Amino acid sequence: MSTAQRHLDTDDTGPAVRLSVLDVGATDGRVPPARAVQEIAELAQAAEECGFHRFWVAEHHGSPDLVSSAPPVLMAHIAARTRRIRVGSGGVMLPNHAPYVVAEQFATLGALHPGRIDLGLGRSSNTAGTPAYRAALESALRRDARAMVDFPALIDELTEFLDPSDAPSRLPDNPALHLSPRVEAPAEVHVLGAGEGSARTAAERSLPFVYGHHLGRSKCRPAAVERYRAAFVPGPHDARPHLIASLNVLCADSDDEAERLALHAARVSVRQRTGSAAQASPPSAREDFLARRFLEDQQVVYGGPDTVAEAVDHLADALGADEIMVVPVDPTGAERRRTLRTLTGRQGPVSTHLAVAGAGRSAHS
Repeated sequence: MSTAQRHLDTDDTGPAVRLSVLDVGATDGRVPPARAVQEIAELAQAAEECGFHRFWVAEHHGSPDLVSSAPPVLMAHIAARTRRIRVGSGGVMLPNHAPYVVAEQFATLGALHPGRIDLGLGRSSNTAGTPAYRAALESALRRDARAMVDFPALIDELTEFLDPSDAPSRLPDNPALHLSPRVEAPAEVHVLGAGEGSARTAAERSLPFVYGHHLGRSKCRPAAVERYRAAFVPGPHDARPHLIASLNVLCADSDDEAERLALHAARVSVRQRTGSAAQASPPSAREDFLARRFLEDQQVVYGGPDTVAEAVDHLADALGADEIMVVPVDPTGAERRRTLRTLTGRQGPVSTHLAVAGAGRSAHS
């Protein structure tokens, strides 16, 4: 069996694609919420030990099943407990925030952790709960109804605050404001999205694009990748298109064990989404059907290290991605650490390059 060198930060000779991690802060209720938050930082430490390039945290509001609600706070904690790995937001939902405040937060993070901070920007709104619940949440966030449409302008405002010398002025009527602290190396800005609009927004601003493949078949539009490349405008410092693709992953010692764990994780997600109680073991045929459909819809790749490695390679090749950001779908922090360590073949700190073999399988293959 051929061996594919997985390009991690400890490997200077591997292929072009890098591996990074996005944690959405999921919990199945088996641990208290405070413990689930601490597990995010522990996963970041494991990601650094395994040689991943970036570790990003998501922004979710109003969900008891997702504890990652304040990316800048989590990032400060994570960056202080790691040494090398880049730490970022995946992402800050910019319509929820004042761009100037976000700029101040990330400038402060950059001052504390120079050269390690990423700022991923998205615009998604909450889709969970009843319409009344979503309306109440939008009101609590003071989210302007026009913010989704104004997303490109919000990015322009934010990037100009972060680095006025590097951002072409798109705000001629906005007087120059002093940002404090002003840092030499501002946060690296990325645009998150799954459709052509976000891709075009990134391309026109010479920014990296993070394609949300992990959001599932119903949300992601593969045409966004080509739109990004076709519309890309070369920017300052000879900027070129940089594509990161996110991928839902669960890795265990064998394909059979991974399938068992993936079905369990999918059942947990289905129950949380439908509000149904756990059923007696073994699960009913209907529950098993819904779990398998969930895995397919979310494009989850599961299997042993060989299987997942080839699936990662396949997605990178299919999209021409410069980087793959794995999203561990296990329902607890300890299990997500297992996925990262099993995928990379590391049960402890990594000191040399990683080699993992490839043979691919995904939920829909």
